[in-house]
Amino acid sequence: MKTLSTAATLILVLSACSVPNSSETRTVQLSEVGSGPAGDASGLVSPSRLNAQLVEHADFDSEYVQARNITVWLPDGYLPYGNERYPVIYAHDGQNLFEPGRSYGGVEWGLDETAERMMRTGALPPANIVGNWNTDERWQEYAPQKVIESLSGNTSSEWLGPTLPTLKADAYLKFITEELKPFIAETNQPAPAREQTYIMGASMGGLISLYAMAEYPDTFSRAAAVSIHWPLTEPDGNLAQQADAAMQAYLSTSGLDKTRQTIWFDHGTETLDAAYPPHAAAMESWFRAQGWSQDEAIFRAYPGTDHSEGAWATRADEILAFLLSEDHSSD
Repeated sequence: MKTLSTAATLILVLSACSVPNSSETRTVQLSEVGSGPAGDASGLVSPSRLNAQLVEHADFDSEYVQARNITVWLPDGYLPYGNERYPVIYAHDGQNLFEPGRSYGGVEWGLDETAERMMRTGALPPANIVGNWNTDERWQEYAPQKVIESLSGNTSSEWLGPTLPTLKADAYLKFITEELKPFIAETNQPAPAREQTYIMGASMGGLISLYAMAEYPDTFSRAAAVSIHWPLTEPDGNLAQQADAAMQAYLSTSGLDKTRQTIWFDHGTETLDAAYPPHAAAMESWFRAQGWSQDEAIFRAYPGTDHSEGAWATRADEILAFLLSEDHSSD
């Protein structure tokens, strides 16, 4: 069954742009979510600890890619400017994670509410979530550059045009690792070790998360690739037929390391996700053949769910539990 009626619809989904960047820096106190300032055993409130909050850095500049907004979620009881090191999740499509008024289609992941609920009960340790907003060059930044460059055949498809667009995934990852990550360490907390540095995203964001693991194994220890767009381009196109083999060839010579990294892959079965099961099966077979166990490369299917922020929000608790749990022996 064809999952989308036109290539234009697919382009809209995979290249979904952010709302225009704001020139205002905002800090949103999430008092309705947080449990209030933390106290000691006597119940006295410590003013140095904060309620859960969103801190937005507008028009964050970069030498490598377009400026964009960065939204950082800080957990309830967060202690600023201390020596405590919090795990950090770098999450793509940052405008879709926390606030419905800014998200694509008006639906958010609700990562802040889910994280706060799970951390409040002790199910997860406190952590920071860094939301990198996308731009109008989302596809160029999120498409795994070395994989795309290895594809052959008809590049004059309805999707790619007569020539390949300028690919910027390598530049985007330099932005995260060389500019954003040091900034987060400087303005929030000392940077955690790689064992507590994670990356996540959905669709094309899943692809760039896997690519980040392969390109920077000394930086990222876990990734969540949600509804990962294995076809790379339109699911029925010529290039999609090469996608699995091209990805496997790239990964086999990359820095991806099952002894130090763990990865979550998932997909639904409706709308665009309906095209993913055959690719997921092929990729899971490849990972198993390379010796990755079911705990090192996790493949999940969510029957009846579609390709949307609303669908991803319903499994955000499982995704966060994977990233932040402390029982992954490969790390």
